[in-house]
Amino acid sequence: MTSVAMNNLWNYIQGLSLSARNQEWLAARLREASQMKRAKAKKDETLMTKEEFFAQVDEAREQIKRGEGITFTNLEDMNAWLNAL
Repeated sequence: MTSVAMNNLWNYIQGLSLSARNQEWLAARLREASQMKRAKAKKDETLMTKEEFFAQVDEAREQIKRGEGITFTNLEDMNAWLNAL
């Protein structure tokens, strides 16, 4: 979100004239959402940097050059192999 959009959101929230209790409730929900997002990102083992991704692509290309790749002649064989993983 851009800083302009953030400022517009802040102005909107301020314009709601929320009670202190409502502000605390909203702040708690925002903190919870932020913590959940961080926890999910830490648990996701598939996340990688751009450099890590391209390193894996390069390694896969090298494996194919060495004849270590797997090829399929039809979609059914490929799906069977994927389902067996």
